[in-house]
Order: sequence, then structure tokens, then C-alpha cells
Amino acid sequence: MNIKEFAEKVDCHPDTLRFYEKMGILVPGRTNGNYRQYTVEDLTTYRIIHSLKRAGLPLDEIQDILHLRSANVCATCCADTLRFITGKHAQFIDNQHFYAELAVLTDQMAEALTTSTLSKGELDAMIEEIGELDDQVV
Repeated sequence: MNIKEFAEKVDCHPDTLRFYEKMGILVPGRTNGNYRQYTVEDLTTYRIIHSLKRAGLPLDEIQDILHLRSANVCATCCADTLRFITGKHAQFIDNQHFYAELAVLTDQMAEALTTSTLSKGELDAMIEEIGELDDQVV
């Protein structure tokens, strides 16, 4: 696939793909005419990038993870990866709790907005509860 076809397939802007290529995290092959040529393997890599971005990982960490696909397995590499994965696991669990609480609160808000007449004060209080969910902000 050329860049336009690939971008349409993955619902991504071609500039994003060019940026990923510049970073070295998604580097397609080239045709004889020097056009980008994306493969099924590139699609797999893109899906990994997209999933990790959706999980909130920055591109530099995604780059590190993708590097593991081609790295030799060694004791240091395993220890570093274990530390990284353990930390991310804890972060994912924390985010899971946050989103679960946010889902409950937004369900309550939706129900209150559709089944009763809320006062401005009641609505404001419900909205303020959203801010109380995030324990990362003082």
C-alpha cells in the first residue's frame, strides 16, 4: 500500500505516518521510485503504536517497546523490561479504576439529566465530582 492507501486504511493522517517514520517507529519499505510501500507487518506495527498511544504511553516509550521486537534477549534487557512493564501495569490498573468511577458518574449524570429537572447547583455539583476523581491533581 502507498501512504495514502495505508493512511485511509488505519484512519490516520499521512503526516502522522511521516512523523512515525522520522522517529523510526514505523519505517515502510520503498519502491524503485522511492515511494513508501506499506506491508501487513507495518499494519501490525501501526496497531501496536495505536494501542499503546490509546493506553497513554508517550511515543518515546512506544519506541522503546517496539525496539524490544528486534533486540536480543539478555538479563539486563529482561530486568529493564520487567521494571518498565511492572510500572505500566500499576498505571493501567490506576487508570482502570479512574475510568470505572468516571463511567459511573457520567451514567448518573445522564440519568439525572434525562429523568428529572436538575437545578444549576445540582448539575454544577455533579460536574465538580468529576474533578474529585483525579487524585493526581492537588
